[in-house]
Amino acid sequence: MSQYTPLEFQQRAIESLISQFKTLWQNTERQIEIVFKSPTGSGKTFMTTSFINQLNNQPDWDYDKCFVWITFSEDLAMQSKDKFYDYFFPNISNRLLTVNDFSNGKLKKNDILFINWQKLVSRKAEDRRIRRPNDVKSLKEQGYYFEDIVEGTQNENREIIMIIDESHKNVTDAAQRDVIGKINPKIIIKVSATPDSVPSIIEINSNKKGFVGVERQDVIDEYLIKEKIVCQTEEDLRKYSGRNLDEVLLLLAMDKRVEIEQECKRFNKNINPLVIIQLPNDDKDLIEQGVQTKEQIVTNYLISNGVDEKKIAYWFDRRKENMDGISDNDNKVEFMLFKQAAGTGWDCPRASVLVMYREINSAQFHTQTLGRILRIADPKDKDTFKHSALLRTGFLFTNYKRNEVNVPDASSTNKPFVFSAENINGKDIVIDNNMKSDFISRLDYGDLGNAIAFQRSMRDSFDNFFGFTTEIMSPEEKHNKLKQRGVEINTHLINKIIVDAEFEDFDNINSDINTEGRDADFEVSNNDVEKTFTLLCQQLLKEQTEGDTRITNIARSWSPFKSSLRVWLLNSLEYESNTCYKIFINDILKGSNSAFRKVITKSLKDYHPILNHFMSKRKEEIMEREAEVFKIKRYYYYTDDFVLCPTKLCVLKDFYIEKEYTGKINEMEFIQFLEQKVDTLEWWFKNGDYGKDYFALKYFNTTKDKESLFYPDWIIKLKDNKIGIFDTKGGQTASSQETIEKAEALNKYIKQLNKIGGCEHEFIGGIVIKENEQWYYNDNSSYSYRQGKLDDWKLLVDLF
Repeated sequence: MSQYTPLEFQQRAIESLISQFKTLWQNTERQIEIVFKSPTGSGKTFMTTSFINQLNNQPDWDYDKCFVWITFSEDLAMQSKDKFYDYFFPNISNRLLTVNDFSNGKLKKNDILFINWQKLVSRKAEDRRIRRPNDVKSLKEQGYYFEDIVEGTQNENREIIMIIDESHKNVTDAAQRDVIGKINPKIIIKVSATPDSVPSIIEINSNKKGFVGVERQDVIDEYLIKEKIVCQTEEDLRKYSGRNLDEVLLLLAMDKRVEIEQECKRFNKNINPLVIIQLPNDDKDLIEQGVQTKEQIVTNYLISNGVDEKKIAYWFDRRKENMDGISDNDNKVEFMLFKQAAGTGWDCPRASVLVMYREINSAQFHTQTLGRILRIADPKDKDTFKHSALLRTGFLFTNYKRNEVNVPDASSTNKPFVFSAENINGKDIVIDNNMKSDFISRLDYGDLGNAIAFQRSMRDSFDNFFGFTTEIMSPEEKHNKLKQRGVEINTHLINKIIVDAEFEDFDNINSDINTEGRDADFEVSNNDVEKTFTLLCQQLLKEQTEGDTRITNIARSWSPFKSSLRVWLLNSLEYESNTCYKIFINDILKGSNSAFRKVITKSLKDYHPILNHFMSKRKEEIMEREAEVFKIKRYYYYTDDFVLCPTKLCVLKDFYIEKEYTGKINEMEFIQFLEQKVDTLEWWFKNGDYGKDYFALKYFNTTKDKESLFYPDWIIKLKDNKIGIFDTKGGQTASSQETIEKAEALNKYIKQLNKIGGCEHEFIGGIVIKENEQWYYNDNSSYSYRQGKLDDWKLLVDLF
């Protein structure tokens, strides 16, 4: 008997799940779906586990079945398992299993396997250990894979029931094929507050699918969740007009916490309300510039207003302070700071107030964070909450605007690695100790060079552009010159902030945001002004595309760029720094009409010859480090822009290739050519395009008028101990000046290797093209290519 008694609406849902499940079980089809739609905070896990528990004791239904419970994070998988144990201990009739129990080789009757979906679909080496590899040579000497568990269960004619928690997340076609298809469950129960789709009436009535829904109002009536979340009113903010917005949001949150605390005392509730404060993630590059982080601002403000340091908790990836027992209603901590959406599934019902600071660089409001202030602290005491609207409400204070409220999608840049590939040796492979990879020291290119010289050059360019003379000019004269160039002396920077919004349905907040509340204009906080200015300095450098303005090493350049720009603004505008930044930012926001954008490009062009002279001089003074011996690394990592491509001779056990890029067809055809040479080719390696993990040769790029790096496409090892270095070309690229320079640099490199006494291998290589449905290569000292003129080219197949 469970120590937890279902509420009335929960028991109705459990009984409906059992009834529909038993009916659909009679269907001859497989992978039959039951969608279980229930609001956030309604006890979805409790109802789902209760369904399983009660299914074990049906007098008219006792089939040989087991369960695979899938979540979308390792933490959630373990939380679900622990909750099942907690709900039904000591009367648990199911074994609760994890990946650590794979050695059983199968699931027995009523077993529940809790597993993280990402581990089943990931290509990371550490995750792939639970999936059976395609190559039998890679099989573990002992132990079991996920496929073994599934097949062992199926071989005993035991049916698998699949539970997909938060089913609206990441059920891709690949996951459907690789996981659901492999399990082939009799019934799939999809649990979600916001399912992607629900069955039609026809599907339900014809017993093709099932649907169980819990009404949000039923959950509110039981005081499990708050009836609404409200954000700051315009009146709230106007009360503190003229004060720094960062501090105003904190002040409003602190006042609201005290108000809720007093309400708890009025009803004799031993609840200490918690304010949770979400900080932005874009502070990292600002620390070295002396820009205060939001963490520093918040902490200093709280302490200066009398908050004891022991009552402030910090929940960051690598730092946790004062977090012990924080979810307890009577815990002494009053404020918790965190930088990302507080852990999915983390419950702290006493959390009543949320402060969210927007990110300057990529402002996207994490709606799931609102769920952390959704729950009621003591739902059993219905009388108290029945008479207190304040305790039935969550409060949001934020500087986001409405169109930034959504669940952020994965960024197309800075993607995480999701796949990994190990080489065939299981350790770094040194091809030949004489085969060294070049690099170009950062001291030799890419940055602004001499910061003092740049500051002087920028000053002259800006003065010339705006018509400032060498004579002493008054601030008014300078402002008039700026206005003539289109710069408005606007000392206010305005941001639109969401106000007067009330969200009654948390699970549909993304759509409600368009109709609830409105945007009001407020002055951007001083800290955000400086952060915006700092980040713009990086962005403006990144935007430069012309050869004589482009700065390739932004990381080394943006700080001296910012310093030079700041000095000019202060001297020219003669305001304090924050006001100067506002004038600059307002102009930059004009886009192509911005005067400062134009003069920045001009100043970089003016500085280009000075930079070249400085680089030449510095290159003479600095000795480059010795090139390093090239190694094929044990592991290479890939983002989801890559797909697995089955191969036999690649030096990596799993070969990943980009989904789309120019030249892919040509390279895939070359792979097919190599894969056919099983008798003579030991392995091949597809080189990367940049970075020290890949093989590079230095050459002089006449177009850019500087040394550059060439990354040949292919390194191959023949069984006769030859090493080939090749670069495939197609179309006009084969005859370009850049290809000529790369080809002759490669030829020179190979000749130097073959002259080294005691070299371990003979080296071959060159540029490769495909004509007449055959592959040709050119290894001449003087390279040339004309389509249809292949007299000085050789057939590549002759090397094999």
